[in-house]
Amino acid sequence: MNVLNRLLNLACGQPLPPEDDGRSRRLQLVISALVLSLGFALVWGVLVALQGGSPLGNAWKVPLVIFLSSAFAIPAGLLTWKLSGAQCRATDLLLGFSSGVFTGTLVLAVLGPVVALYYGSSVWAGPILAQGAVSMALVVGTVVFGRSVMKRVQAQHASRRSVVLTLGVFKVMQIATLLQLIALVSPILPERTHMDRGIDGLAHSVESLERR
Repeated sequence: MNVLNRLLNLACGQPLPPEDDGRSRRLQLVISALVLSLGFALVWGVLVALQGGSPLGNAWKVPLVIFLSSAFAIPAGLLTWKLSGAQCRATDLLLGFSSGVFTGTLVLAVLGPVVALYYGSSVWAGPILAQGAVSMALVVGTVVFGRSVMKRVQAQHASRRSVVLTLGVFKVMQIATLLQLIALVSPILPERTHMDRGIDGLAHSVESLERR
């Protein structure tokens, strides 16, 4: 419970207390945040998979997508951090990134029961709410990630430019791999969506809008 409170405080923009600001403790929080994120993603996966009639068959897909997209983003982000000479600690970046993933998946878990309710009672509203919840989780996770790292940088009176570049690489890599991983393990939602085809589906959607 103490770890959960610490992670929630970080998500709210509060600084780490001095006893939690050591390197090993920050790494422990990073691992804890990612493990809890997989649990929250599993909750979302089970609730959504219930609507498709296969909770055990599809529930594992959401944690897998979250884990792999995060694993792909971290090396690219840390390489950018090193090459750009960003004036912040690697553990600050990892803690901010894991806090963002933690918060985003927490949003999914909290909204999961509402999405499941509407899936079971409205053919029209269920899919819209599900895709809206995913979009909200991405936005909230990105905001928490950026705020967490930039507050650390501000406290250390370091330059922001190279840090912003590093943050951008983290998120671009995460979202880019997230799209293709969703396409590989689809279907996740009971109905087909543009995200089920990855970047090809999004490109097709853009082309359709331009034709209109």
